[in-house]
Amino acid sequence: MYFRTFNHFLVKQILCFLFLCCSLFGWGQGYLSNSARALSMSNASVALTDVWAHANNPAALVGIKKQSIGISYQNRFSLKEMQTQGLVYAIPFKRMVFSLGSQLYGYQQYRSMKNGVGMSMALSEKVSLGVQLNHHSIRLNENYGNSSMLTGEMGLLVQFTERIRFGCSVLNIGRTKITPNANERLTTLMRLGMQYVISNQVFLVSEVEKNVLYPLSVKLGAEYKPSTKICFRGGVATAPISFSFGVGTTFKNRFQLDLGTAYHQLLGWSPHVSFQVDLN
Repeated sequence: MYFRTFNHFLVKQILCFLFLCCSLFGWGQGYLSNSARALSMSNASVALTDVWAHANNPAALVGIKKQSIGISYQNRFSLKEMQTQGLVYAIPFKRMVFSLGSQLYGYQQYRSMKNGVGMSMALSEKVSLGVQLNHHSIRLNENYGNSSMLTGEMGLLVQFTERIRFGCSVLNIGRTKITPNANERLTTLMRLGMQYVISNQVFLVSEVEKNVLYPLSVKLGAEYKPSTKICFRGGVATAPISFSFGVGTTFKNRFQLDLGTAYHQLLGWSPHVSFQVDLN
């Protein structure tokens, strides 16, 4: 029994180390969920129109009608070395929405930060376009130094019918190099998804995601809102297989608190909490 427990612990630590190494090429560069709402639906969020669209699809910011600010915290696989903090702010102007966002990932020996400014513009009543410029900084321990770089991303949102919405986005167009003298690059992420509103209480989301370094991932999620103050969410994703669920509550029509978690079969739970406020 002791050796079985020890072996399970050892496997988890080794896999977590490999996942941490992978952050140099993707996760640590801002491709993590910034919202507990999105995580609860397996991050099938490219077609969702909330303040967290700054991190999911800049075109979807067009759905923001009020100034909004959001903060979030995620503890990936319940490891402090893989924690993420996020901050987003969206400001609507007639047919355009501007956004600012920051995401901090890692711990003392490896830390990365992504700061970005985005803009979403309605091209027509049904189509919106979004662009975003990001500054990434990576700090390793004192033996390896620091690095910084600029990346761009673009998104599109189409309100196909009253109930169906499509979204797509490309993060890090051109695969920016981490350092000028090395061939290590930030990964590029392409996402295509849809939202289908069944009723005022239920909607479904689906998405395919292709990270150029990893296999295609398929994501499915749902949100059920039995009342105006509470909702329940769930999702499933492939590559790797994971399950997620969460709950959200709204109060005073301007505050929203979301709790979510995802479960990986080998590495365990990744709890996430986010809080959103409409300022006017």
